[in-house]
Amino acid sequence: MWEGQLTLTLGHDKPGGLFQGIPGIYLLLLCDVIKQFGLDEQDIIYDMGISRSELLRPDSRISMKMGHVAAQRGTALAGDMGLGMAYAQALKVTLHGSVGLVAMTSPTIGAALEAMSRFIALRAPFFKAAFETDAEEMVVSLDPTLEMDAPIRTFMTEAILIGVTIMSEQLLGRTLEHTRVEMTGPEPPYYRQFRERLPVPVRYDCPRCCVRAPIELFHAVPQLADPAAAELARQQCELEYQELFPEQENFADRISRHLQNSAKGKALPTQEEVARRFHLSSRTLKRRLQEDGTSFRELLEQEQQQRAKQLLQETELDISEIAYQLGYRDVGNFSTAFKRWTGLTPRAFRQSV
Repeated sequence: MWEGQLTLTLGHDKPGGLFQGIPGIYLLLLCDVIKQFGLDEQDIIYDMGISRSELLRPDSRISMKMGHVAAQRGTALAGDMGLGMAYAQALKVTLHGSVGLVAMTSPTIGAALEAMSRFIALRAPFFKAAFETDAEEMVVSLDPTLEMDAPIRTFMTEAILIGVTIMSEQLLGRTLEHTRVEMTGPEPPYYRQFRERLPVPVRYDCPRCCVRAPIELFHAVPQLADPAAAELARQQCELEYQELFPEQENFADRISRHLQNSAKGKALPTQEEVARRFHLSSRTLKRRLQEDGTSFRELLEQEQQQRAKQLLQETELDISEIAYQLGYRDVGNFSTAFKRWTGLTPRAFRQSV
């Protein structure tokens, strides 16, 4: 599956488009961690025909095949030395480019983690992430998108999930409380030597791989929070995502993204306004969404629900003002819809968080 020539792509791999791969800086970091273990980085990159200066270029990306081979060699060299945990400790939020900028400037840690989950394919295309919240906790879970050997899967999963907790500490400038990483499988022998150096404990033999944290962390504000900058960085990530993965977006995804990117603080666009934006009749818009198994109302309510929760959690706006921003003329209708979404009234939801 992974045989063949290894390649490094610098800049654009196709006219007007970015190369679907992994940022070169991550391979460079792997080499640095291998050196910290007293091992030879050349055992990883000896036949790749690349240099440190090339990997440091902001537009360098390595193929997924090269990334897999590097991980395969790295885990074989490191054995039971805890490569994933050491790699996570070496990560800095600034290494993640535009995705890191979204995280740094997000208004809350919850918004930062939601963005990291949304755009994980830009930095770690081997995995998909899911971000969930309820009244008590938030969870970021991780699943591989490709079949891979257990040592490689463990290395990458540890690096990402523990890296998320380290990133959260970096953003807040303080330690995390009541937060943990959960991993499937038994506890590895190297965990004991890392236990005191990690920001949170790791539990093993769990049903899934995830970070689990109290909902209070969702509302914690990063030191460099700047909602305007976060919105610009998020738009940049969206453009990069669509350029890299155009085949993964259907028509309903495009409409959903348009709703997500519509101006905050104003009423969400109507079906007629969206149809005009896409140079379609309202009837054609409806038909094409039906072909994707959804409707404009469903997509609109998804965005309304997301914004409603965010505004109730992060602002002190009157519920009537929130209802107006979401396109409701009557606050009673908004309260009814919100209770249908969450089981709570807007006021009760705000008090619960």
